[in-house]
Amino acid sequence: MKKIIYLILVSVVISCTSNEDKIKAVEGYWNIEQVLMPDGSEREFPFSNHMDHFEIDGYKGVKNRVSPTYDGGFISYGNPIYFEWEEKDGDLRLTFQEGEASYKQTVEKATKETLVLLHENGTRYTYKTYTPNEEQ
Repeated sequence: MKKIIYLILVSVVISCTSNEDKIKAVEGYWNIEQVLMPDGSEREFPFSNHMDHFEIDGYKGVKNRVSPTYDGGFISYGNPIYFEWEEKDGDLRLTFQEGEASYKQTVEKATKETLVLLHENGTRYTYKTYTPNEEQ
């Protein structure tokens, strides 16, 4: 019985730590690399000068579309999309509010190099971390 309780406790601690690490990793600048549609078709993005910037404060955040400038800064365009995050059934879920519409995405993977978000409609977005191009 003690072993079972210990295993449950360890799995809870690991899942909490994992999601805390994931939400910290979400924050930053991300280039879209691939979009996999629910029907299996995919759209690749070999190069894009636009990216998503995620900022997180507590359980709330904002996603902005940005483009880098030649002086190393960023220009934001479009409207910010606000979101809240929560842990549900062991998953890390982001709930976005865009105008009157809202939608959810599950963070499947979040590391320093890769971010994978699964939209509630089945679309999977794969991002790679933004690395400034020295030639810009």
